Amino acid sequence: MAVPVFILLGLVLIVLQTTVLMINPLWVAAPDLYYILVAYLAYRFDLLRGLIIIFPLSWSMDVFSGVVLGMYPAICFGAFFLLKVMSFKIPVRESFYQVPMIGVSYLVISKVVYIGVSLFEPGVLAPWSWPEMLVRVGMMVILAFPLFRWFEYINRRLQRSFIPYKVLHVRAGNRYRSTENNEK
Repeated sequence: MAVPVFILLGLVLIVLQTTVLMINPLWVAAPDLYYILVAYLAYRFDLLRGLIIIFPLSWSMDVFSGVVLGMYPAICFGAFFLLKVMSFKIPVRESFYQVPMIGVSYLVISKVVYIGVSLFEPGVLAPWSWPEMLVRVGMMVILAFPLFRWFEYINRRLQRSFIPYKVLHVRAGNRYRSTENNEK
């Protein structure tokens, strides 16, 4: 049940990001909400379910705002695997490393994609600017806290059973008789 819900959630984030939050393509304050979802999937979901969710989301992001075809799937899959590898068996508590690692991985993936696209399509990209990238990373780190809490809330709600255990549990014997009478 979590896979279709997170796919729909990702599509809502992509539509929100590409329509409402992106005034123009070079706007510095345009947050990458899909990247935070990819990071959450890398931290909380297993490999197969994470890839099943990321595949349609990355292609839809590519259709909505891709300049070079295949760039967003490369970003999403690269970020997913990078965060999976970086978070594998870290002895530190999760809350200490998750959000800063999103920022570091975003810088690494952005630089790799920038170098790759500049080699194959040199006239497509705007020049690399460290201050602009640090503003984007700062925004992502700030937005990661509430989005992670929201994703965690949705994931917990989906993991609950639709029918509570108390409804299914049938007690044997007379439920109207008190337990004190049974002990005498």
